[in-house]
Amino acid sequence: MLSTIIMAIVLVLVVFAVIAAWLNTQLILKDLAMIKQELGIKDIKNPSFLDDDLDKN
Repeated sequence: MLSTIIMAIVLVLVVFAVIAAWLNTQLILKDLAMIKQELGIKDIKNPSFLDDDLDKN
C-alpha cells in the first residue's frame, strides 16, 4: 500500500519534471531564434526524405 502511494507520488513528480524540461527547451529555442535574427543568421534547412510527402498527388 505504502509503495503504491510512493510510486504515484514519484510518477507525478516525473511528469512535472518532463513538462518543466519541455518548457525550458522551448524557451531556449525562442532565445536562440531571437539571437540568430539579431545577428542576421539565416536558417539553413537541410533537405530530408521526410519533407517529400509521398501521399501528395
